[in-house]
Amino acid sequence: MKKGIVWSYTKGEFVIFDHYYFSTLYNYLKENYNLEIPTRFNDIIKICKQNTFNTIIFNYPEKSFTSNQIQQLLELYRNGKTIIFLTYYNNEDNSSQISNQVLSKVGIQINHDEIIQEKNIHNNDKYLILTGSIHKKIKYNVKNILMPCSASVSILKKNSKYSYTELVKDGQNNKAIAIEVSSRGKIIAFGTCVFWDNFSISMYDNFQFTKNLLQYCTEV
Repeated sequence: MKKGIVWSYTKGEFVIFDHYYFSTLYNYLKENYNLEIPTRFNDIIKICKQNTFNTIIFNYPEKSFTSNQIQQLLELYRNGKTIIFLTYYNNEDNSSQISNQVLSKVGIQINHDEIIQEKNIHNNDKYLILTGSIHKKIKYNVKNILMPCSASVSILKKNSKYSYTELVKDGQNNKAIAIEVSSRGKIIAFGTCVFWDNFSISMYDNFQFTKNLLQYCTEV
């Protein structure tokens, strides 16, 4: 039985069926997973009552979460679901600030900054970060990935009930680009949301990295 992924379109996110930006990822998801794209937040909760749907993706949220919605997401996390937040550098459209409404509850945040490098970059562009600093959990057959226009992610305060893992770091400054907080479930924060769009996914090992990430996130 295919595992299920919920790609939220409830908070003004980039919609996955936008052909120009996400056709490669969308086609892969449709072929390999059961994919739901809810437009109402309450539908996320209903869908995730199904055991096969255990991963929720908020790809660049632009609308705030209510306090009740935050508690509902944390409850899903405590019950073993995986929730991924992906934003962009410099808190574009308040996407990082909005994601942090949930992330701060588990002790991490996406910073309102930008990661730049003079070395390990694509096309001599300081914002197009190349890195091979990837945790072994998601590094299978991956050497280097492109992480464009990323903010850093940091740990605010560790909670002894949770485990914290830096999944991706930049190649020069040792700053985290993605951090996972795990207990029974997983909450993962990415400082960039464009490593798997049509610009990036065919470059370097981004497609394999994306497959690894999705497989890891949908593991129970």
